[in-house]
Amino acid sequence: MLGWLARRLRRRRFLRICRERIAMRIPQIRRDLAAAPPGFAWIVGDSHAEFLCAHPLGSRPVVNAGIGGISTGGYAERLPQLLPVQRAGVAVLVTGSNDLSVRGRPLSPEAVARFEAAATSLVRGLRDHADRVVVLALPPMDPVPGQERELAAVEDYSTRLARIAAAHGCAFADPFSDLREGRGGLARPGALSDGVHLADYGAAAREVATLLG
Repeated sequence: MLGWLARRLRRRRFLRICRERIAMRIPQIRRDLAAAPPGFAWIVGDSHAEFLCAHPLGSRPVVNAGIGGISTGGYAERLPQLLPVQRAGVAVLVTGSNDLSVRGRPLSPEAVARFEAAATSLVRGLRDHADRVVVLALPPMDPVPGQERELAAVEDYSTRLARIAAAHGCAFADPFSDLREGRGGLARPGALSDGVHLADYGAAAREVATLLG
């Protein structure tokens, strides 16, 4: 009983932090997009997008449009509020890590359908406002007590993203491949700082930089 209560309280706290983060980031991103010049690099997604932007990403001006804690559906709902004034040269999408809670049964037909619909909406929206769109694979994860994420969905959702990207004439890339422990979504030892985020985003950022052109 106490374990269930502790998990519920952690979940509530996580959702509260996510709501606060979203509310803080939206006006920041809107300001940055309004000031971005034509041809800029538009990095869209969750906290992985935010952390990638903490490293050099080539010579293009970059807008960090990452929102920590946001789900694919949550970003798809808010994308109409987060569109650039000038057309982007390239958009990079990294999403899906916040859709993997075991509570949401991410591999169920219903959850998969929701994820694919939201990801498709995002890819279409980015494509309408960028010359090129690159969709990234989900980074690997570690099993962490209390977080209860479905590791098998990492590879499954990445495969689905690759199909969606191809269907819409967009590129797909996996800058996290060196961090994977074989197949199945598991990270190699030492690759992550907390079970979800990379210990060092530098190498992945260098790979992303090569995709921006």
